[in-house]
Amino acid sequence: MKRITLLFICFLALQANAQVTVKPGVRAGLNLTSFTNTNDTHFKNRTDFYVGGYVAVKLASFYTLQPEITYSRQGAKARVYDFSFDPVSEKSFSLQYLSLGVMNKFTFGPGFHGLVGPTADIKVGDNFTGYEGDELTGLDLGLMTGVGYTLPMGLTIEARYKLGLLDIFGNSTDDDYDSDELILNSVFQLGLAYTF
Repeated sequence: MKRITLLFICFLALQANAQVTVKPGVRAGLNLTSFTNTNDTHFKNRTDFYVGGYVAVKLASFYTLQPEITYSRQGAKARVYDFSFDPVSEKSFSLQYLSLGVMNKFTFGPGFHGLVGPTADIKVGDNFTGYEGDELTGLDLGLMTGVGYTLPMGLTIEARYKLGLLDIFGNSTDDDYDSDELILNSVFQLGLAYTF
């Protein structure tokens, strides 16, 4: 009886493993980015791009765990004013990040999915000369959510939104700042992904 039970458990384990699939993929698209809490300094959206790859680990018919690595160009545009408060030029502030994320992807209906997950963004470059004398931090943590539709051939159309959780200058509510003064990355992504 013990042998039959052991064989049955092994059979169930093999069946469970047979349901798990691992497939690589690539993703790329358009970034529309800005900073939060900067209306008083006349910042506006900046358009750039992102490109990256992922591994889709399908653990159930409705759930896929998707680790990702993405190069993301972010930032914002700002109007520069002269002493008479007339706009004289526009400066584009660029921040480049290597983003490591773990998306939890939930499939519902034919081809539709929603996803949510954390990201850790490591700054790899910028053209930011400073804001009010501060230096930029090298790390941002974020939360990403989105929706998408996958065509039968494996091509996916996705829209995502990512909000940074750390002030880009390293300030915190412990440093005499409240949450309405922290300057966070705000990123809307629209793009394509392909799973091999």
